[in-house]
Amino acid sequence: MTHLSFIAFGLLIGTAVVAGFFAYLYSLKRQTYQIIWTAAWALFSVYFLSRVPLPAANGLSIHVALGEWIFALAALFFFLGAQLYSQREPWLLAAGSIAAAVLVWALLYWKTWLGVPPGVGTALILFATSLVFFQESRRQETLAERLLAVTFGGWAILQFSLIVARDSESLQQVGLWAMSAVPAAFVAILMVMALYEEEKRRVERNMLALSNLNLATSSFVGGEIQRMLAQALDRVLGVVRIPAGALFLHHGDPQGPT
Repeated sequence: MTHLSFIAFGLLIGTAVVAGFFAYLYSLKRQTYQIIWTAAWALFSVYFLSRVPLPAANGLSIHVALGEWIFALAALFFFLGAQLYSQREPWLLAAGSIAAAVLVWALLYWKTWLGVPPGVGTALILFATSLVFFQESRRQETLAERLLAVTFGGWAILQFSLIVARDSESLQQVGLWAMSAVPAAFVAILMVMALYEEEKRRVERNMLALSNLNLATSSFVGGEIQRMLAQALDRVLGVVRIPAGALFLHHGDPQGPT
């Protein structure tokens, strides 16, 4: 086994551990964007498996081309997770179309029918993820999202640089692709910071919702109960960002409705 194989397997194990950590966080918090990020890290770990050199491979191997597609899928999952994290509607249809297009792109590049490597598309997806975090950082004014925007932007720039450097055979021999793990490590750390910030904001929103509910119910008058409960429900739903909800009242009578 060559030194490049050891590097690839080492990075695979490292990113797989990160994927397992985010899966554990999802089991605790049950936030959808956390399982999306778990899938992204799992795909990114599989990408390093595609970098293991094959002894009989001449030119660009099909497993390397498919690895580039898997990297693009991981970037798409990072993007969708960022949208869900920032309380936006995820672009599921567009993401599916992009995934299919990058697969065709990778196969055409493998057949040498297209000269532009699919890594260009991956870099663009990473840059789009950076924009999502940048917009969220301006809305929330938090450091974690701002640093994530910078890191994903730097990852996109590095990806472009690696594509340019691929033409150098000597650089390929030292596994220049392994440099993509450097921004990934920063992304993993910053994502944990972002999860902490989001949890803190969620607690603050819940406290505000409870205070709004207490404020609304403190001025109950017999004939205004229905109107006041509707206002309280609207306040709570507005704070916790839920589009619809209902209040179920307990009459306090053991023989009555529950």
